[in-house]
Amino acid sequence: MKKDTDFEICRKELIESETNFESHQIKQEVRKNISQKIKSKIENIQEISRKMNCSIGIVGGFVRDLLLERQSEDVDFLVFRGDFHKLTLKIAETMGAKIGKMSNRTLTTQVRFPDEVVFEFNSTRKERYEYPSRVPIVEKASIVEDLQRRDFTINALIMFEDFYIDLFDGTADLQNQLIQTTREPDIVFHEDYLRIFRAIRIACKLGFTLSSKTKKGIRKNATNLLDVPKERILQELKMSFSYAPSRAYRLIRDLKILEVLFPEVKNIELSSQIFSTKDTWTKIEEKIKFLENKGSANVNLFIAMILLEIEAEKSSEMENKDIVQIANEILQKYKFSNREKTEITAYISFRNSLIDMIENPPQDFEIRKMLRKQRDLIDSIILMTKAELSTRTKNLDLDSLLDHIAILRDRKDLIFFEPELNGHEIRKIFKVKGEKIGSIKSNLIEAIMKEEIKNKREDCIAYIEENM
Repeated sequence: MKKDTDFEICRKELIESETNFESHQIKQEVRKNISQKIKSKIENIQEISRKMNCSIGIVGGFVRDLLLERQSEDVDFLVFRGDFHKLTLKIAETMGAKIGKMSNRTLTTQVRFPDEVVFEFNSTRKERYEYPSRVPIVEKASIVEDLQRRDFTINALIMFEDFYIDLFDGTADLQNQLIQTTREPDIVFHEDYLRIFRAIRIACKLGFTLSSKTKKGIRKNATNLLDVPKERILQELKMSFSYAPSRAYRLIRDLKILEVLFPEVKNIELSSQIFSTKDTWTKIEEKIKFLENKGSANVNLFIAMILLEIEAEKSSEMENKDIVQIANEILQKYKFSNREKTEITAYISFRNSLIDMIENPPQDFEIRKMLRKQRDLIDSIILMTKAELSTRTKNLDLDSLLDHIAILRDRKDLIFFEPELNGHEIRKIFKVKGEKIGSIKSNLIEAIMKEEIKNKREDCIAYIEENM
């Protein structure tokens, strides 16, 4: 007797549970968008699953992207019949792969293949949220319960060999390029506030529109993002800016999320005599759009653009703090790494320095000092300064300054050098130690950069003897 296919088994479960759904055949020309590398793995897994009397389907982003004729390697399998763990262990053993992550709590396993492709396997499950945005309590469930717990209609499609099943009319939303929740938006976002960022990210990645109900649900829950662990906010914020940054910014702004995350930035009216934009948020958007048009995908630059608009002098809580100090506190709050904090605050500080240099031309030594200190960031600082000036009505001559900087950068021997006399030699010759060695070396570097002496051992010794 011929066994039912996984597609037929799934259909029967849905029919028996009286769940409304549609099934669609996947056109062969659409299936051809699956790369041979991924296709062969999927077919092998399906064969292993049949031999072990298991039933599986592919869910989520892979199905969505396939129907949009976009290539993807992000394959998530849903195991809805059979021993979930035994199946994944057998797949790894048979296909020469490794188990990357196996969790009994979340009923999830990652399988890592030798060619670095990673597939995820999930048992059918339901999630119970005792506290919003906390880790859910996961329990084994039916395929109906699993599909019904998902967030957006276009992510709740389950695919078999030649067919896929759709419970929420996600097919129509794909055609209409619309993002809608599977249930009432307030419920979906209240279960996990980070789904707010997920909606934004998918919209930017695919160029889709959020439905009006979805937007309303996000705005209602936006303030609850403050209850989410800050490092998760940071991760989602970075990912949101990784696709179409100016569009991501516009959505985050429109959904009132910026005011929640960065209350230190006030939306004020800007003087038309100075700025070509009307208000703070629009100014930031124009600068991010400028960076995007220049091909920049540096998320730290986008964050710096936002923090540059802190109105430090207008808040009593910020009294006696400068913009860099306040920005650093915000970055600390959201768990940015020390390297990221250093980079972002450098962007903020040195963008202002470049604008000051346009209006008050500095000595060559000051420019060399900046180039030495910000060696790896200077091109981004220049780009950021150009973005700022693109929003101003006053025409500042940045090009002349940049031409001069370019000339100075060519003299690497006056910027990116180490003195011919090192710290060990300074200690030995001049019988000094500790901080005094560092102070002498710093003065020596300055003298070389000012072209007061040449970077030769005998010149360095003579300079120190004269100035000790």
